[in-house]
Amino acid sequence: MNEAEDNRSFPIIPLVVAGVLGIVLLLGILWLGRPESERASPPVPAKLPPLAGEAARYAEENMVLGPVSLSRWQNFLGQVVTYVDGTVKNTGPRRVVALELKLEFHDIFGQVVLRETVRPVGEAAGRPRTRLSPPLEPGESRAYRVPFEHIPAEWNRGAPYIRVTGLLLQ
Repeated sequence: MNEAEDNRSFPIIPLVVAGVLGIVLLLGILWLGRPESERASPPVPAKLPPLAGEAARYAEENMVLGPVSLSRWQNFLGQVVTYVDGTVKNTGPRRVVALELKLEFHDIFGQVVLRETVRPVGEAAGRPRTRLSPPLEPGESRAYRVPFEHIPAEWNRGAPYIRVTGLLLQ
């Protein structure tokens, strides 16, 4: 009866080896499936340094902010989301790893009623990635969309003033 029980025993070692190999294979597929630009990009700091010196000159001369459009969407519960859509183009010779924009909404007197910072290029280290944001290559342009669930009632319904406040070059 002992020999019969030994023949029915579950082969543990082959299953453990197969499981480890499966995990290694899955991780390899996920790593190789990432775009080359994402694998080669250095990590981007959570807070970009203030725009000054070479970065300020590059932003002024080579970062072109395209036209901005506003749209609104309302769901069946009556919640309204306002979208700001725009484009940014890198006309210079260097690769832009991270770009930070500041959007300012004004009232009818020109006073700021809402100020928001967004990053259409580059993700901050430690933040969960909801959508990949690879570097902006020379000559490349990128569209961006920023949703706002609440904009103060004092807002003049005009497009926000947008300016570059952070730039990380490679």
